[in-house]
Order: sequence, then C-alpha cells, then structure tokens
Amino acid sequence: MRFLSDTGYRAIPLRELVATIQAKGPLPEKTVVLTFDDGFRNFYTEAFPVLAEFGFRATVFVVTDFCGGHNDWPGNPAELPRSELLSWEEIKELDEAGFEFGSHTRTHADLVKLSREQVADELAGSRSAIQHQLGRDVTSLAFPFGRSNQLVRRRAMHEYTAACSTDLGMVDSLSDLSSLKRVDAYYLGNRRIFERFSSGAFVNYLRVRQSMRSVRSLLTRT
Repeated sequence: MRFLSDTGYRAIPLRELVATIQAKGPLPEKTVVLTFDDGFRNFYTEAFPVLAEFGFRATVFVVTDFCGGHNDWPGNPAELPRSELLSWEEIKELDEAGFEFGSHTRTHADLVKLSREQVADELAGSRSAIQHQLGRDVTSLAFPFGRSNQLVRRRAMHEYTAACSTDLGMVDSLSDLSSLKRVDAYYLGNRRIFERFSSGAFVNYLRVRQSMRSVRSLLTRT
C-alpha cells in the first residue's frame, strides 16, 4: 500500500469504477480497486488501519448468513483455518468510513450446482440483507469460488450492476461487467513483478498464469 501511495495511485470502491465504465468515460489513471472476499474480521483489525493511513478505500464481499460468526460454510479447503467474520456493527463502521460492501451470497454456495430458484435466493437474499443493515443500494457481487455459468451471470446482472470472477486479468473500459477479472494478491508476492503491474509485461504475465491455471483445472477434472 505504501508503494501504491508513493507512486501516485489511489484506491477506489468498485462501484465508482463500474459507474465510469457504464458512462463510457475514460478510466481514471493510476487507480486500483482493492477487493476482499468472505468478510474476514481481520479486514477490520489489520487491513482497515493500513488502508486508512493512505486514504485508500476498498470493496468487501460478505457472506450475509455468516456475518458475526465464522467461515463454517461447506466447501472450504481443509487447509483454510476457521476464522472470525466481520460483525454487522463492524460492517456499519466501515461503511461509514467509505468502504463498499458487496455480496458474496447468503451461504457461500457454489452457484453452478444450485437450481434456478436457489441461485435467485442466494443473490437476492444477500443483497436484501446488506441493504437492510446499511440502508444503501448494493451494486456488486463476487461469485463464491469464482464459479459461474450463463444462467448464474444472467441472474447476477438482474440483481447487481457488476460481478467479480477469479479469472486473472486487468479491467478496462470494454470489460464484461458480469464477470470482471481480478488479480489475486498471490501473484503480487514478488516485489519486482508488483512494481510492474501497470505495464504490458505484467498483462502478459497474467495471461501465462491464467493459461497455467486453466490447464491445471482441466487436468484435475479429468
């Protein structure tokens, strides 16, 4: 975060970037969108103070049925520790500080495996819960496990203006708002790579890594 600040970058909520894309305006230079999935409580205790130090805002996607509890939803990898999640009181405080909250569904279910009715309930129910707690519209979603299909994306865009995938890549003015690409922090661990993230070389790096991920996924399924 210090590097971003020192090099003139600013961090904005996803809704601001999406509004610019919808208006077909030029994307702001030296701007990033920081997103956090699941709504872990350590966002409040660890990330919030750092972001506030640099005047950065972010978008946090919460699993509404589990807020104030733990990440006990089915499907978590065995190596993922049981962790506390943000409470609604903490979410309200962060909302007042300028952070955006989006949906990560009600129960973190794999939407691709659900019926049409169950998908609608996961998406609409989580949006309604956040709006009830914060008193403001909710415009963004992150697909649990990064998984979606045409039906899921179509329903998502009925409830939201944008949805985030886990596909690697950068967002531009022509990006598909129903499946926005992102860059996992894992791929920014190397400082030399991170410092080039706005360059064409970094975009090519992401393409190679995405291709490798796709091949691994295909081999796992077979």
